[in-house]
Amino acid sequence: MNGMDKLSKQHRLPGNRFVKRMFLMRILGTFLCFIPILTVLIQHQRSEWLMLLLAFNAFVWPTVAWRRARRSVTPLATEHQNLVVDAGAGGFWIAMMAVNPLPSVVIATILLADRLSAGGFVLMRKAAVAMLVVFLAAWLMQGMAVVMTVSQQTMFATLPLIAIYIIALSVMTDSIAIRLRVKSRELERIAMMDPLLDIANRRLLEKRIEKELKTLQQASRESALMFIDIDNFKEVNDRFGHKVGDTLLATVSEILHLATRQTDTPARLGGDEFVILLPNTSIEEAHVVASRIMEAAAVMDDVAEEAVNCTLSIGIAGATREMENVTDWLQAADTALYQAKRGGKNRIYAH
Repeated sequence: MNGMDKLSKQHRLPGNRFVKRMFLMRILGTFLCFIPILTVLIQHQRSEWLMLLLAFNAFVWPTVAWRRARRSVTPLATEHQNLVVDAGAGGFWIAMMAVNPLPSVVIATILLADRLSAGGFVLMRKAAVAMLVVFLAAWLMQGMAVVMTVSQQTMFATLPLIAIYIIALSVMTDSIAIRLRVKSRELERIAMMDPLLDIANRRLLEKRIEKELKTLQQASRESALMFIDIDNFKEVNDRFGHKVGDTLLATVSEILHLATRQTDTPARLGGDEFVILLPNTSIEEAHVVASRIMEAAAVMDDVAEEAVNCTLSIGIAGATREMENVTDWLQAADTALYQAKRGGKNRIYAH
């Protein structure tokens, strides 16, 4: 595997987008935490090595964590570990600040809330345990020092952390929510489409028929339902194979798209059976559409480089007041189709 292949594989690993998002938030968060923590450490006259450790945590650790997750075979799990380490570091700095109330509460709250949004209650619980354990160990080593006074400098140093990081977290959460809505709509669209053809499936068709029946109860108009069956489709499959059969289905599907309006719903009911919902369409107008479909199918003489003649049988049923549900209308169109086939196939029957 060459370098480009490795890079391509790395980009495809699940969690890489999450790792990048956490890297950006970690850079912002550690920098904003650096300011109030440094302010408190200076006020308490803490050692220089502690301030150097704080600088490492703020400016070096984000890159170390990012590289560690990016090089991992499980980036998501590794990044979750990094987030737990962040929480442990937060507990350490709370102890080093002698539990100074304002920055301690803000840092602890942001760390736990961030872990909740990143990995749910499981990750937040792990982070809370890490924060508490490290805090207690560091606090005991420091003699359990507590300074409850918040200076004006500390208060002003903490304000950017409160304002900027919470806004950034809200922006990130909103961005994720938007992507989830887009994905949800895409999944819903996929669930409503036939997996083989670019056409509606039975689920979407029945929803549209149900909606049209409710509209017809309130509006004075006509609508038609067209049931289409490819004549002798089984013989085509048996003689030429399923590849030719699938190509024939796709070609008929394309004809239905071209012959209908945007307000119509061509759909595959199953096998070689198609249905078209034609809102605000009389039986006579539906007959014209059916004739156009049959003419387009009739000129087809080559399917996947095989000589295949395609004929269709079509049944058309208009909605009546006696129809109470989707099944009634579909049954009426199916009955019309049966009459077309009984009459010798390759014909249209409407009632």
